Amino acid sequence: MLLLSLTVGAPVALQEAQLAELLANSSDKTLVVNFFATWCTPCIRELPALQTVVLNHPEVRGLLVSLDEVRDAPRVAHFAVEQSVRLPLVHLQSTTPSATAARLVSNWPDRIPVTLVLAPGGAETARLVGNIDAIALEGALSLGAPGGAGGVRAGGR
Repeated sequence: MLLLSLTVGAPVALQEAQLAELLANSSDKTLVVNFFATWCTPCIRELPALQTVVLNHPEVRGLLVSLDEVRDAPRVAHFAVEQSVRLPLVHLQSTTPSATAARLVSNWPDRIPVTLVLAPGGAETARLVGNIDAIALEGALSLGAPGGAGGVRAGGR
């Protein structure tokens, strides 16, 4: 499985088809996917809470997807170090990253950050648009609720 082969550290450049494979979530765990860009202030602001929630819950996997332009690969790599990224980070290789995201994610909101909660098999169980905090993400994941991770559609701030 592609997600398991991703390690924390340097961003991994992925094409659209490879990201689509990750979004299909063939694992047995809930997947939290955060679409961001290094120039997006709300994206940067929510990163610590997002990482904390995912890393504190072994029943959940996390994935960060940079929508920065391909030519900004050095900036994405610097961002990973500067922000102490502790989740797998992919840099979508597309000349039009937002358009590619819109092809991959139905009803793409055309703004970031966007955080998706994907059940095993890839079904979207929650979507948070805009800056989120740990409480919003845990609510979307229904952490601590009977039945494990799941959730309802939720909006961020």
